[in-house]
Amino acid sequence: MQKRRLLVLATAGLVAVGTASYAVAGHKDGPQNIPNTRDFKATLSGYQETPAVSSTGFGEFRAKLVDNGGTPTIHYVFTYSNLEGQNVTGGKILFAHVHFGQTGVAGGVSFFLCDNSTVPVAQPCPNNNGSGMVEGDITAANVIGPNGQGIEPGSFDEIVRAMQAGISYANIHTTRWAGGEIRGQINSSDDNGEGGDNDDD
Repeated sequence: MQKRRLLVLATAGLVAVGTASYAVAGHKDGPQNIPNTRDFKATLSGYQETPAVSSTGFGEFRAKLVDNGGTPTIHYVFTYSNLEGQNVTGGKILFAHVHFGQTGVAGGVSFFLCDNSTVPVAQPCPNNNGSGMVEGDITAANVIGPNGQGIEPGSFDEIVRAMQAGISYANIHTTRWAGGEIRGQINSSDDNGEGGDNDDD
């Protein structure tokens, strides 16, 4: 009886040690410590496009996560200047998005900033000699994906987390560079050495 009791205690001890080891390993291998910031920014240039583009264009994306009457909302201001895409025959600004993707990778569209397509899904992109500014709000209803990368339509929290982690970017597309003329990684130190503002204020 004494031997059986010792065997049970030893087995229980081994299980406890194994469980603790698994917990430690699980924590170590778990998600990275993502900043809980509500402020987002990116500086856009052609050099950050994939592949890189030599353009005189540049831009800036600024946004803040706010509680708009109980609805989580991204309020953004997006400016761009000197885009070359309007200088080609029939050239124009097509649209601007925030995409889900890491630096140097072309990811899918998560939400529109502005849109000049024949069936617009967002406010127009102004085109004053390749320059303009748009300001607006994004809620879950505006998030369209990318479903193929695991962000389903309406998944507001997921794209916010990606933006906080530096795994999203803003870019604007023109007739000359339909794949994107200028791009900037959001809240990333890869964005010309400027990281995001990680304050919780």
